[in-house]
Amino acid sequence: MTMNSPRIGIYGVSTQSGRAFFADFLAKGLTVYGYARPTEHGCEAVKTFADSGGIYLERPPNNIGEESRFISMGASKVGHDLEELIAFSDIIFLPHPSQHLEETAQLLKDSGLLSRPVPLVLTPPRTLASPYLWRILGEGYPLISFATSPYSAKSIDEGVYIKRRKRSWMASLEGRVSGEEQALIASLFPQALFSHIPATTSLGNLGAVFHPGGYLLNYDAIMKRQREGGTYSFYMEGIAARSEVGEKLEEIDQMRLRIAHRLGTPVFGLREDPREEEWRAMMEKLGRAEEDIADEDISSLRETRHEYLQVIYNAVVSAQHWLDYSYGVARIPGEGLSSAIRRTPTYQKRSTPQQRYLDEDIPTGLVPLEALARRLDIDCRAVTEVLDLYGEKMNSDPRSQGRNLEPFSTDYLVRHLQGSPEDAPSSERTDS
Repeated sequence: MTMNSPRIGIYGVSTQSGRAFFADFLAKGLTVYGYARPTEHGCEAVKTFADSGGIYLERPPNNIGEESRFISMGASKVGHDLEELIAFSDIIFLPHPSQHLEETAQLLKDSGLLSRPVPLVLTPPRTLASPYLWRILGEGYPLISFATSPYSAKSIDEGVYIKRRKRSWMASLEGRVSGEEQALIASLFPQALFSHIPATTSLGNLGAVFHPGGYLLNYDAIMKRQREGGTYSFYMEGIAARSEVGEKLEEIDQMRLRIAHRLGTPVFGLREDPREEEWRAMMEKLGRAEEDIADEDISSLRETRHEYLQVIYNAVVSAQHWLDYSYGVARIPGEGLSSAIRRTPTYQKRSTPQQRYLDEDIPTGLVPLEALARRLDIDCRAVTEVLDLYGEKMNSDPRSQGRNLEPFSTDYLVRHLQGSPEDAPSSERTDS
């Protein structure tokens, strides 16, 4: 791998996040192989990019002066060849729904991935992806887990609409990730805050907090609006305007924080110990430092955020605290989630319900979180209520096929989340 000219692979270039990665990497002058599965959707995207010779990036007005434009592919390629993706890439990003990660890992393995173990970036993995992927790729295979996608993005006909790039996010280094590979990710995404504690991303799964409950507790209203041909504002109508929904989502959030606390992971926003003064002091210092930096000086802003946010690198934070450091929605102690959502500009436009809020965030979010809470004897009634509601609405048991944690011992899972070296030897798992 050459740090000055790394070759980037994208598995899932046809997805909305995959398009955003593709556009940003091309804009940086990097050479990319964008892979899409040979489905109708994947073939259409590859043909569009290949025929036009690039991708169109649409941007709203922004404080860095970035304009909508067409970005040429240059020497980069798009296609459907997994072997070429593996042979080409120094690192491979997997920006597709996390319920497909095991299938993707198996396809990559069958196409020769283990002959040159290219690090995989899971964007995002949701909860406890690595143990499942290591069953396929071998314990300790290098994985870099982004707690969230770096982008708020939507697919458009000729490319991608990037509504916003997130200011900061956690990235856990899991397995045998080398210093050079970490440095490569840091060069591509200076916003990433690195941790060697997998709990920061597995339990930092905000999609599980917002999406399934927000969808299912508003299910009838969403379906009615769809039948009428209208658009339902997921965050504004479903959460901001319905305090009872916000309160239920907060119960899910608090369960997530209690799991982290039980594991000994630092936590901000836990009701029993919120650490508000420490948070306020940290964010005030960051704010004062940022005031002296011009908005367009992105590099200095990122360096400053890294310096002042070090305390949360190995922490799990509440949804409201996450909105603070990710979207700049200043934390108000005691404020409910509905109110904090109402104040979040990025949720006020184009926040429509998506099927992936159920298809992805149920099996890879709520299912493993409930299973983990039960093993640790932590109250999980709010999650159980949402999962039971899913079973009622979809006539399907979500726990039978999701990440129910059955293949793993509790000791293995705890030590993995705490960041034990190499996580655990294979003999510690309960699967054969």
